[in-house]
Amino acid sequence: MVACKQSSDSSHDSGKDSSENTDATPIAEFQKTTHDFGKIITGERVAYAFRFKNAGNSPLVITGIRSGCGCTVGDYPKDPVRPGEEGRVNVVFNSAGRRGFQSESVRVLTNAEESVITLRITAEVLDH
Repeated sequence: MVACKQSSDSSHDSGKDSSENTDATPIAEFQKTTHDFGKIITGERVAYAFRFKNAGNSPLVITGIRSGCGCTVGDYPKDPVRPGEEGRVNVVFNSAGRRGFQSESVRVLTNAEESVITLRITAEVLDH
């Protein structure tokens, strides 16, 4: 009887655990993944903070950021973002030596199920 009772309690608990284990992945939900700086003057440095929330059930860890060129750099939280918490990926674009329409991307590397998230910035760089 004790074994049955434990089994019953255990199955109730394991039902919870199995649903948590199934969903125990971080989910990075970005408010938006593109930002247009509009018209800027060549040589100007502009920045934007892409906000996100960990909508999953385990800590979200950003392991790195990769950009397509040296004109675009990103900064990110180094500590894990707990479930339900928010964070920011700051992207800075340096328009020095650039002219015309610019489109740059930054890849955010995470431990989430969708492990690579691409953020894109655009701008029209004008001479003085």
